[in-house]
Formats: sequence, C-alpha cells, structure tokens
Amino acid sequence: MLENIQILVSQIIVMFLLMGVGYLCFRFKYLNNDGAGQMSLILTRIVAPSVIIDSFQREFDPALGMDLLTAAGCTILAMGLSIVVSHLLFRANGPHKNFADKRVCVVFTNCGFMALPLLDALYGSYGLFLGSTFIAVNNVLLWSYGVSQLYRDTPRGQKIRNAIFNPGTVSFAIGLIFFLSPLNLPEIPATCVSYLASLNTPVAMIILGAFLAQCDLRSCFQDKQVYFVAALRLLILPLITMAIFLLLPLGSTLRNTMLISAAAPVAMACSMFGQVYGTDYLFSTRAVAVSTIFSAVTIPLMITLSGLLGG
Repeated sequence: MLENIQILVSQIIVMFLLMGVGYLCFRFKYLNNDGAGQMSLILTRIVAPSVIIDSFQREFDPALGMDLLTAAGCTILAMGLSIVVSHLLFRANGPHKNFADKRVCVVFTNCGFMALPLLDALYGSYGLFLGSTFIAVNNVLLWSYGVSQLYRDTPRGQKIRNAIFNPGTVSFAIGLIFFLSPLNLPEIPATCVSYLASLNTPVAMIILGAFLAQCDLRSCFQDKQVYFVAALRLLILPLITMAIFLLLPLGSTLRNTMLISAAAPVAMACSMFGQVYGTDYLFSTRAVAVSTIFSAVTIPLMITLSGLLGG
C-alpha cells in the first residue's frame, strides 16, 4: 500500500508541475483562450477516446469481463448517490438560485483529465480499462441528466442522442467490440492510437493549467459555497462511496480504481456546459479551480484510508 501511495503522490506532483507549464504558457501568452479551447477539443475528441480504445486492446478474458460489469455497477452506484445527495441539498425551490450548477458540480467528476493519469501510473492498462467504464457512464449522464439540469427545455430526443452519440460512449463501444470479439486493430493503426493515448496526461494538465491561469484564485477562495461544494465532491461523497465499496466483495485494485474516479475534482465540463446554457458558469469555474487544487491532498487521503480499512 505504501508503494502505491508513493506512486500516487509522485504522479500528482508531476501533474501539478505540468499544470504549472500550462499556467506559465498562458501567462506568457504562448497559449491563449482560443488555443486552450482547441487543445481541449483535440483532447476530448481524439486523445481521450484513443486512451479508451487502446486500453481495450487485449484478449477477452471472462474475469476481465466480470470486472468490467462490476466497474459499471460501482460507477452507477457512486454517481447515483451523488445525484440523490445533490437533489436533497440543492432544491429547485430552495434558497440556491444556481441550484442546477451546484448539482452538476457535485455529480460530475474530472474522471478523464485527472483520474486517468493517476490510474495509468498506479495500475497501467488495467486501471485505464476499468476507468474507461466510469468515463462512459459519466458521459451518458452528463449529456442527459447534466444537460437537462442546466437547460430544462432540451427536447427528449436530443437528450437521448446526446447520451448515446458522444466521444466517451462511442469510443467505449468501439473498444468493447474489440474486447469481446477476436478482432484487433492492425499493428500500424494500433501504434498510432497508442501514441495518441500517450498524449493524455501532458495535454490534459497543460489545459488545466491554462484554465487555472484564467481564474481569479483570490475570489475563488472567498466563496463559501465553493468550499461546501468542494467538500461534498472531494470528501463527503467519496467517504460514503468508500464505505459502501468496503462492504462489497471488491478486489483492492478495482475498489481503488473506482474510488479515484469518484473522488476526482469537479469536471471542467460543468463550467463549459454552464457557459453554453447560460447558467452560473462562473460559480462552476470557481468550484473546478478550488477542487482541483485541494484534490492533490484529498485523493491520496482517500486511497490511504481505503488501504488501511480494506487492505
């Protein structure tokens, strides 16, 4: 367990150093807002799907298939818990005018940008294989439940299309086909996909650094509601989720993989979607910034507790 914690802490330090590169690039105007947006598109539309497809390039194994189904069940449980808690705390008829933004900040984690690099460092392709399940479920809910919260007039048909046809679910489906069938990518395309997948950590962290450079961190840390949302996202919900996982017959690797994804900071998509749909995206931006910074401490804490309590 101690070795895993050392790897985790080392990887987090590396990730924050890469964020520092993105921060400096933005401050020195090597990278502007448009450039960061274009890099984000490349990451979400090409690099992240390549990570998922690459992680599925393995022979089918019934045990791995069961792990995949278990991971899907754990993801649904963790995200379902987040939805219930967010609805109890942030009611449509309550005192929070930006209740929808707070709900999505509590529910959706940065399971792609933050969790995947950590899973890769700790568990290699097996961790990415399981983590891709969390991303797929997260994307389905983001484009259905998330959009319905931020834009309540979205037609039902559009919600269904959004939930099915998005980079996360499409790449997961492609990867699953390769995993379940005797088909494999030929060597040259497979090498190309592998190279693209290797870009995930540096590109994601540089984008996050550029994103943080655009935030007024002083104002972020002055908003008490941001602390409340960050505490829910990073501490309270992961602790409840961990307690439930410890009651289930899960292997330590599978449990920790799901816990890292569930304990990741607020998803950048909360801010981006809020801006698109005209909600309080500035609050979401502050929540992303604060939770990302604090996650450097809270994620190792969760994995340490999981190891001490569950072995």
